[in-house]
Amino acid sequence: MIPTQPIPSIERPDAAQTLWLSLLVLAAALPLTPYLHWQVSAFLLFLFVIRLAGLRWHTALPGTWIRALLTLAGVANCLHANHSLVGQDGGTALFVTMLALKLLELGSKRDLRLVAILLGFLIVIQFLFDQSLPLTLYLGVMAVGAVAMLVDLNGGLGEARLRSTLRIAASLSLQALPLTLVLFVLFPRLNAPLWSLGVDTTKGLTGMSDSMEPGAISELVVNGELAFRVRFDRPPPNPNQLYWRGPVLWEMDGRRWSPGDLPAGSSAAPLVESGNLIDYEILLEPSGKRWLFALDLPLDTPDESSLDADFQLLSRQSLTAVKRYRMRSALDYRTAEPDARERERGLQLPDNITPRMRALADEWRTRSASDAELVRQGLAFFNREAFHYTLLPPRLGANPSDEFLFETRSGFCEHYASSFALLMRTAGIPARIVLGYLGGEANAIGGYQMVWQSDAHAWVEVLLDGQGWVRVDPTAAVDPSRIDNRSASQLIGGGTSVRFDLAQASALAQFARNLRLLADTLDATWQNWVLDFSAKDQFALLERLGFGGLREYGLVVLMVLAVSLTLGLILLALLRDRTQPDPLDAHYARFCQRLARAGLPRRPSEGPSDFGQRVMTQRPDLTPPVSRFLALYIPARFGPRQSRETIGLLASQLRGFRPHR
Repeated sequence: MIPTQPIPSIERPDAAQTLWLSLLVLAAALPLTPYLHWQVSAFLLFLFVIRLAGLRWHTALPGTWIRALLTLAGVANCLHANHSLVGQDGGTALFVTMLALKLLELGSKRDLRLVAILLGFLIVIQFLFDQSLPLTLYLGVMAVGAVAMLVDLNGGLGEARLRSTLRIAASLSLQALPLTLVLFVLFPRLNAPLWSLGVDTTKGLTGMSDSMEPGAISELVVNGELAFRVRFDRPPPNPNQLYWRGPVLWEMDGRRWSPGDLPAGSSAAPLVESGNLIDYEILLEPSGKRWLFALDLPLDTPDESSLDADFQLLSRQSLTAVKRYRMRSALDYRTAEPDARERERGLQLPDNITPRMRALADEWRTRSASDAELVRQGLAFFNREAFHYTLLPPRLGANPSDEFLFETRSGFCEHYASSFALLMRTAGIPARIVLGYLGGEANAIGGYQMVWQSDAHAWVEVLLDGQGWVRVDPTAAVDPSRIDNRSASQLIGGGTSVRFDLAQASALAQFARNLRLLADTLDATWQNWVLDFSAKDQFALLERLGFGGLREYGLVVLMVLAVSLTLGLILLALLRDRTQPDPLDAHYARFCQRLARAGLPRRPSEGPSDFGQRVMTQRPDLTPPVSRFLALYIPARFGPRQSRETIGLLASQLRGFRPHR
């Protein structure tokens, strides 16, 4: 007869473990919600509701056939939402859906252990979408929670279950930190972050467009996102000098400005004059576009980029990740005289130039002795007439420039720049529009400037004889008394601001601003030292540490040695911690030693209770101290917990315990 092995019983999880694991998966999946299709998010919410309802009413959990149908529905839902089950979006949606479906069949502790392990994959996946410091800290808490769940599922924690679980999980996480730091510094770096290889990173990118029409920039201005950070090598220029140059627009179809076709092979001509040079470093946020921003007028060309004839910096590839580059610019400059072809481009007019626009330009020409004087006439016109600056201008029809100049006279920088450039061209002065940003916010904590999307701006460049292309900002000519400061808050739904006491408002606003600056400083530090830690930075660090001669293979050898040394030190620390005597064992050992001196040694087979019974039988005079000691020691050693008070009482009893032969 063949002996049969007993079938092991299934470890059933308790309701608390199932609840906490379900909530942990839900909390870990929440940051993915903005990146998932709404159909996928709705299906996940439906599954989580069923799982939580099943904790209260077990019959709410679906059976095997219903779970099979839900699985098919989940796969079909992911396929319909993303048109694929692979890749960044499709693969993530499928993984999260399958993980949520697994929560519906948590019949054993083995199932819970599997979900807790898969939770680690869910945490890693989210770095494909976002690598910010707040999310990293949040996911770090989720990772510790997953470790704590595995510890709890392992059991044997006694009555102090929650405290023991968190203590062990925190200890394991701290033990992993040294190895994590070693691998971060020494692991061979890729040329690009792992999350930017072969995945779509253009979603959610916001920034300036390469065209301009009424409303384009004003919509960007109420965007509260960061455009880039700037760190100057010396004190920064005045805010009115911070014109950050971007796309240059030449062609106008009557409503919309666009760059047009740049002549093939054109490149920036050397400046005739350049002065007041300034060096700085830019950390540009991803925009999905190719252009790089630089202080007007750029002199350098960063790696993997070019400087065209319009002094516009263009990257060779679209910016889908943060880009760091150093620049030098000339705040005072004079460009070279352009050729006839460029002059002709700067004089092209759309078909909807009206007679009154021509009459206005002719009037300025008649009253001006030079082109420079005509430009001043145009700026004086915007300052003298009832033009208003607002983010909520009236709607314009088919000829926005004419209506703005002679009817509405309310608009944003795009309205002023567009109409001024057209009037200059009508008067015979070549003009073009430059898009970019103006100004910036100083971060005294981090020591750099922050340029926001709300700093987006448009200005005009006119061609003047003997001066080259000259920057003119017609928006700055508007009388400050006619600037509508409330339009931005109305545009974003802020309504009328509440009036606080001046001192309270100032203190509250300053506190909020300092918190924002501190948060941005931490984010910039995270970006600089973690996310932007490239192979170049790695070898530079090794150079400073005296290992500059190492290259790829030497770096691998150094990494293996450092990892081995780190693991060895961790192991030694753990062994040393285990060799430290337990206070209860130390007191019991001294108790046995003193009885051995009295001629009553403990036999190897005797436990504390049997040993005590033999001692009290052979020496009835020792019954009171022995029984008192064991009455404290045995519950403390074999019970659920020990306390400092018990250890102290045992120590006090041993001080007076001196049995004689």
